[in-house]
Amino acid sequence: MKKTTGTSLPGNRGFPWKTLGMNEEWTRLQPLLRPGEKLRWAGRPDPGVRFAPADKFMVPFSLLWCGFAVFWESMAITREGPFFFILWGIPFVLIGLYFVFGRFIYKKRRKLRTVYGLTDSRAIVSTSERSFQDTSLKDIAIQTVRSRDGRHTSVFFGSSRNPAYQNTGLDFLNFGTAQGIGFFDVAEPEVLSRELDQVR
Repeated sequence: MKKTTGTSLPGNRGFPWKTLGMNEEWTRLQPLLRPGEKLRWAGRPDPGVRFAPADKFMVPFSLLWCGFAVFWESMAITREGPFFFILWGIPFVLIGLYFVFGRFIYKKRRKLRTVYGLTDSRAIVSTSERSFQDTSLKDIAIQTVRSRDGRHTSVFFGSSRNPAYQNTGLDFLNFGTAQGIGFFDVAEPEVLSRELDQVR
């Protein structure tokens, strides 16, 4: 598996990156920079990190949900219950399977195509060549959370409370909740922390 790290460069970020042999993260973010803006750090989330802090609650809940849904559906089928009961149980089984398995597949696929960037004025999250979110670093809350082993860090921009489902594969459940953006499961946290200290 390709090791996922962040990189930072000193000096002028206006040089032609491909000529300098810069990595794909820097190349992806270059077109997003505004005139005069300097990119201080670029990196990716580590796809090898599967669990978020919220999963200590989500995993037991997911297993209970999926187990009950499968039990309901199997009872409805084996006891030849009303056809409506069989149909009624199918969505709950599918939701349960997504809770237990699907969200981790979705989360890994999303991580593999996500790039993070920290400039002298913005935090940028690019999820594809054509899609990105950003937030100004001026007058916003920045919260940093290290993993227990100290090998990864997550940074939350613009929100004093972290929405419960962020980085769980269930992020869509935060719909309508005021939130900022985040860098999740970044390896080599010292590099990112140093650059954050420079722009705060």
